Amino acid sequence: MLGPWRMACAATATGTAFWPARTTPERLHVGATHPAVVRLRSEILDREPRRFVAAPHARAASWDAMLWLLDRMARERPSEATLERDGDRYRWRNRRLGIAQDFVVGDDASLPEHPVTFAERQVEEDVVVLGARDDRLRLDAGMVVFASAWSIGFDAGMSFSELHAPVPGDEASRVFERAERFLLRLHPGDAYRRLNWGLQLDERPDLSLDTFPDWGPRRHALDVAEPGREVHLRTEVQHLVRLPLTGSVLFLIGVRLLPLERVALVPAWAARLRSVLETLSPEVSGYKELDELGPLAAGWLRDRAPQAPT
Repeated sequence: MLGPWRMACAATATGTAFWPARTTPERLHVGATHPAVVRLRSEILDREPRRFVAAPHARAASWDAMLWLLDRMARERPSEATLERDGDRYRWRNRRLGIAQDFVVGDDASLPEHPVTFAERQVEEDVVVLGARDDRLRLDAGMVVFASAWSIGFDAGMSFSELHAPVPGDEASRVFERAERFLLRLHPGDAYRRLNWGLQLDERPDLSLDTFPDWGPRRHALDVAEPGREVHLRTEVQHLVRLPLTGSVLFLIGVRLLPLERVALVPAWAARLRSVLETLSPEVSGYKELDELGPLAAGWLRDRAPQAPT
């Protein structure tokens, strides 16, 4: 479930994905467990440095991404964070996390680490920087610790089309071509949001292929005793931003997890999810790895959750 457009191919059949909408002013998620989430993200990165990649030519785009993220944090949470400029120098303060750093843009020595990881250790979203060259997008940099069945270390340097291949059906391929053209035509500062979804066992946000031995065998064995508690709806809130200085595309991925038993508390949600799972085409179901988990979840919802009126 990598790309921002990966499930657009299912849109016409199921309504489960859609073209993005212009975003609301608030873009970065800050939940009640924010300090714990960013601490977990740092622990994963420290343990597995391959969760961060940056091509040498992506240095300017990396600084551009960091500045955008720090500026957004300061604008969205002015009581907790500030970014001040004095000539060539910037002063960053994140009071909630106890971080204070002065730096000069472009001077790597003025930061304790790479610009992308410096910013990423302070937000809940994963970040990918897509560089625009020769009218194509490529994965140039990023820090992704909450991936869903992919690995940024493996995908580094891939083109937009390579990142999403293979996809089921010719129409899906054309959707991705149109999506790339759409992103390349965004104006600097433009920001859009879309949603992606899937199902998973347990509530671990990190489903990277780097840790497949930790979660893959159980998923494929369908080792589930209590589906309502163990099977989770995984929603990815994705933002796509055309960075103002370099024109690279910043791709933010925020993960939300909800067990089926809580989905079932809202009859309309339960009925919608069940309907989508029961009507997915075999090709899309296989693409989303729902061949086994989908019927299990749909069956539980059918037995436990009353159907909402249409």
